[in-house]
Amino acid sequence: MKSGRKTDVVVLGGGALGSVYGAWFAAAGAEVTLVARPAHAEAVNRDGLRIDGRPPVEVRAVSDPAGAGDCDILLLAGKAFDNPELLSDYRGTAEAAFSVQNGVRQAEPLAARFGSAAVGCVSLVGATLGEPGHARHSFDGATLLGDLPSTAPGTAATIAQALPERKLEVFDDIAPALWSKGVLAAAAMGVVGLTRLVYHRIFLSPETRDVFYDLACEGASIAAAEGVELIDGHGPFQMRSLIRESRKDAHRRLAAVGEAMEAAGQTQVRVSILQSIDRGRPFEVQAVFGDLVEIADGHGLKVPTLRAVTRLLTAAMPSGVSSR
Repeated sequence: MKSGRKTDVVVLGGGALGSVYGAWFAAAGAEVTLVARPAHAEAVNRDGLRIDGRPPVEVRAVSDPAGAGDCDILLLAGKAFDNPELLSDYRGTAEAAFSVQNGVRQAEPLAARFGSAAVGCVSLVGATLGEPGHARHSFDGATLLGDLPSTAPGTAATIAQALPERKLEVFDDIAPALWSKGVLAAAAMGVVGLTRLVYHRIFLSPETRDVFYDLACEGASIAAAEGVELIDGHGPFQMRSLIRESRKDAHRRLAAVGEAMEAAGQTQVRVSILQSIDRGRPFEVQAVFGDLVEIADGHGLKVPTLRAVTRLLTAAMPSGVSSR
């Protein structure tokens, strides 16, 4: 990035999470271009971008990726099935690029498009989109970054420096964090997607805790086959410890998570798959579940719960839409 001028940031997929990150970059002094749906883009250009009802943040918004130019930092924040269109329609270049999408392969489209500028990222931030121009920061989690084997050294650190006030951490090896988030996402989104429950409630029922644990254990077995060990990182789940516990102890741990969320008033957290269901939009079956099944098949692993959830969510996709 060139010194002496503001950092140019492009957010491809300026929905809920992209809007929150875009507002953070703008508040840190960056020039932000948000690529969003037409109604959201129009409202942002007219009235500014509002997060949690706070005073509006000034960003530029467009509905066509071709309208966003070259940038210092590119953030991919749309749904994974929109990647081909977003990345092909965006004509610019990026010195650094990261994705806050779900899935263990989430960095691969960026590496294919931007080469050594692409880094790995795990976002534990939660957000929901209200009326056009408004988003809510629903969960204040960390953002973890790390150079990939193909990344120009120091690229992840450059992104972190652009948001000095936020919880951005740089890892030497991002793969364990990527896989831990990927396994957590498959377990949580699988249960939520089939039950339509708000987040904390899936930990309060023995039946849903059982399926969560089975999905987590199957996901961990795939990670192990890939040579990756899950980690105990951010948040209450501690995936490495969870999958090593007995089912009885795992039930206690997960029940405590739900009870703690309830006590803290975190009773309306709607994970991304539930937001998609609410809006009648496709959900990320391939990125979150299908990729894991494909990797498992490559290793000859049996993952019956994960495979069943993948099939059921595929069947539950709204008529006329696809997850790809």
